[in-house]
Amino acid sequence: MRHAKSPAAAGVRFLHTADLQLGKPFHSIPDDAGAKLRERRLDAIDALGKVARDHKADFVVVAGDFFDANTATDRLVQQVLLRIQQAGIPFVVLPGNHDHAGTGSVYARPSFRNACPKNLTVLLRREPVVVLGGRAVILPAPLYRQRELGDPTAHLTPNFGHQEAPEAIRIGVAHGSLLDVGRDVDGRASNLIPRDRAARGAIHYLALGDWHGMKQVSERAWYSGTPEPTGFRQNEPGFALMVEIAAAGASPRVQSIHVATTRWLEHRMTVCLGEDVQQLAAWFEALEAPQDVVVHLDVEGALPRAEMDRLEHLLQSMSHRLLHLKLSSSVRGSLTEDDFRDIAVDGAVRATVDRLRALAASSAPGAGAADRALHTLHRLALTQGDSSC
Repeated sequence: MRHAKSPAAAGVRFLHTADLQLGKPFHSIPDDAGAKLRERRLDAIDALGKVARDHKADFVVVAGDFFDANTATDRLVQQVLLRIQQAGIPFVVLPGNHDHAGTGSVYARPSFRNACPKNLTVLLRREPVVVLGGRAVILPAPLYRQRELGDPTAHLTPNFGHQEAPEAIRIGVAHGSLLDVGRDVDGRASNLIPRDRAARGAIHYLALGDWHGMKQVSERAWYSGTPEPTGFRQNEPGFALMVEIAAAGASPRVQSIHVATTRWLEHRMTVCLGEDVQQLAAWFEALEAPQDVVVHLDVEGALPRAEMDRLEHLLQSMSHRLLHLKLSSSVRGSLTEDDFRDIAVDGAVRATVDRLRALAASSAPGAGAADRALHTLHRLALTQGDSSC
């Protein structure tokens, strides 16, 4: 990353992002919606470049997992490199656990190296990188495998980078978890970073990746989160961090900037009346830009047949308007007096039906089982009626 000489007293301003996971397959969201989500992650490069230019940032730091996997296709690689070139601002990318710098790394691929634009620097080695004519030094902690036991930032000591740029603003870049968040299948810590790594390493700002939501760790250490949400977890995804450090030793000023296009929303509802269907329709209607929204709707309850038809029509309509609708439904049609007469008008069966109705309408432990039994009896009654001459 080449820059003209600048006064030593000048500060630095950069955009911190991470976890774009370019090429993420989104297996649970098929067809056009999944393809659009993958394209949105490419669009995030353009959005980040624009934010950086608008705020006159010196560069963009990607703290790991730029690609979703080292198996990224050559087409995707070329699309990514072209977008970075067109961004017109330097990008500094750290390999994370998804796109680690070890054997088979996408960054070592000839198709990547041969097309790598001049405004892209990949931090493949744990070596200081002096930038901005000595105003700042980047202290990278790339990962060389998916799971690295121990602390991948152990080399970020106060002496690391001091010889190369003794008066520079020190910017650490790392990818991993804090405390006991990072545990592999054997229960051993992997990619685990101490919470006080910035203080231990005399680092003025530690740009972290791996946690997909924006999160402040300390005054000098932040997770930016992913610029485009990857799921329904509401932990403040969709942001990038504009970081400004006036001089070596100064506290960083961190501004969160919303950059996401897609929203992922969960909604749970119990429906019993027509008014409930209207309420659900109003919730959908209030969504801004529904074509950019992924919704997981969990709806349960029982409705009269006419209202069931209205609900099905509403859900079919919204499945076309939304980017994607994931539906978990356990709504049943509620039985009417005519339905109960179909089961039995009088006699012992009718007496049993009445007892089941009372239990189903109560809050007793067997209410659900009683309701299911009534529906079973109704289906049997209809079956017998259809088979008679």
